[in-house]
Amino acid sequence: MTLADPQRIFGIPEIDQPLWTALPPGWLALLTGHSGSGAPLLAKQFANAGAGDVPVLFYTTYERTEEVTKAFSDFGWDPGAIKVVNLADEYYERVLVRGLEVARARELGISIAELVREQPRVRASSSFSLTNRMLSDLAGIDSPFRLVVDSVDFFFEVLEPHDVTTVARQIRHRCQTIGGQALVAAHSIAHDRAVFGLLQDLADVVFELRAEPRGDHFEHTLLVEKVANRPNLTRIWKAVVGEDGWHVESREPAPG
Repeated sequence: MTLADPQRIFGIPEIDQPLWTALPPGWLALLTGHSGSGAPLLAKQFANAGAGDVPVLFYTTYERTEEVTKAFSDFGWDPGAIKVVNLADEYYERVLVRGLEVARARELGISIAELVREQPRVRASSSFSLTNRMLSDLAGIDSPFRLVVDSVDFFFEVLEPHDVTTVARQIRHRCQTIGGQALVAAHSIAHDRAVFGLLQDLADVVFELRAEPRGDHFEHTLLVEKVANRPNLTRIWKAVVGEDGWHVESREPAPG
């Protein structure tokens, strides 16, 4: 898979070529796929498809950083071309650890004032905001970029619903302003239905990856459910994984 062609969504020609010209200069994609569907790999493939042309940020919220970089390497993609940010680790270190320290202090009868005096670092940690963390990164980008959030499920766990849509709106606005491309992945739709519907409305293109049992194996299907103002470009593809990532095959019957 070459890095010479900048007009790539996943590096899958059957999808990239018709969709690219239908999308606005800066766009936001939403990818859904339940556990086992292979959506995390497709999210990484999206990140890799932009590497070498623009800065690429990959925000992981559930995998270890080394697992992400290993997956890139396993499929022949250069992890060095991707900036991997582990939001789950940052949240744990700067929010959850603080909560554990406070709980331990109360158990031992130590006042919060004493705890802060003994460990000054926790004062800054207590003000950590996942939303501000994301938005400050976006504000620091002033040229075309590619961004992946895998997955937004974590945001639903730790943020208020309106904060989830705020982040999505800010990502989309930044894409539109400077010509970026972003993909937000969701591994479960069992969230606030209204908020999830807003995410679908905000997205310029919506993909869904499914895995259905077929005898002793699973058959994967990639659905292009929404393409800006071009409903004629929606499509259902049979999806298969090769040595260099996902590929698609037409589900339409052969002529004749």
